[in-house]
Amino acid sequence: MSSHSRHNTHDKYRSRLDNLLKSYVEKDKDVDTDPESQAHVAKYLAILVSGYLEQAIKELLFDYVQQGARPQVTSYVKKTWPSSKNMKTDNIKSILQQFNSTWAEEFADWLIQEENRKGDINTIVEWRNRIAHGQESNTNGVTLYSVGAKFATARNLVSLIESMVRS
Repeated sequence: MSSHSRHNTHDKYRSRLDNLLKSYVEKDKDVDTDPESQAHVAKYLAILVSGYLEQAIKELLFDYVQQGARPQVTSYVKKTWPSSKNMKTDNIKSILQQFNSTWAEEFADWLIQEENRKGDINTIVEWRNRIAHGQESNTNGVTLYSVGAKFATARNLVSLIESMVRS
């Protein structure tokens, strides 16, 4: 898959999530107001947001490797990347550190520039894991609003990483 088509893939996914969140959060829409239904939708969207974060970071870093490395190196990175990687902030920093220590430092600085960033990223991954492992009783804070706020943070993080790998 080319760099351009992979980039379009994560943009399309981001756009899909934007549209889904807007459709459930906008007050003018004919949305199911049943709290239980909204909770199920919020949990579904939390899983999608966590997946978006994981896939976008992976795609951006694969794109970076593909641009400057021999095909054998690109193949090695793709084959050794875990099929699923929890994108909590410590893991993201570790991955970035392995590629470029300056990226890891920029990421750490980005996290502390706004108080909620680290919590938003870690929480969305924790929610996904709890939901996926049947621990939904530990997801009381999952609402359409809270998922939307965490998606905004995830979107900003992906933009940061995209700017790092593209420079």
